[in-house]
Amino acid sequence: MSAFEIEHCEHLPPKDDLNGILSQYYAVIVQRMQDMGFEIDPAAPQSALEEFWTNAEDYLPPNGCLLVARKTTGEIVGCGMMRRFDEHTGELKRVFVSDTARGTGTGRALIEAREQVARDMGLKRLIADTLTPNIEMRDLYPKLGFVELDEPIETTTYIDQPMLRPHLHFFAKEL
Repeated sequence: MSAFEIEHCEHLPPKDDLNGILSQYYAVIVQRMQDMGFEIDPAAPQSALEEFWTNAEDYLPPNGCLLVARKTTGEIVGCGMMRRFDEHTGELKRVFVSDTARGTGTGRALIEAREQVARDMGLKRLIADTLTPNIEMRDLYPKLGFVELDEPIETTTYIDQPMLRPHLHFFAKEL
């Protein structure tokens, strides 16, 4: 029996529940960006949470999915989202697993569950981007059949954060 369960959210989870895992995710992203030499506004994590909630419906059926990984206690220890990028493509976003769930297969399960949702939506391809220091995802994507691309894709991050473009790695998987 696994130490977690993947939950497909038909509706947005309670804001406080989801903000807990998203706050951890944004803290890691901000720290990695600072380690890369970027000066980050201290309000950036809160701004990122607000931006997510403004667009959160994009990650719900029928045009996306929002998954959370929960421990048997109900605590959210991971999340993963996908939104329809175009008619045939889904974009993976906000894959994150807390320190307490690392090494348990939670990240893999979150990606595989989103792949199944994408297939059920009739999508033919998944794309993702990640920053250079995110070695966890840069290692995991190829193990799950994703191919690192030589050319950038105009993903949400590519469009919204042009200063990150030189530090992004792009992955795709045909379904």
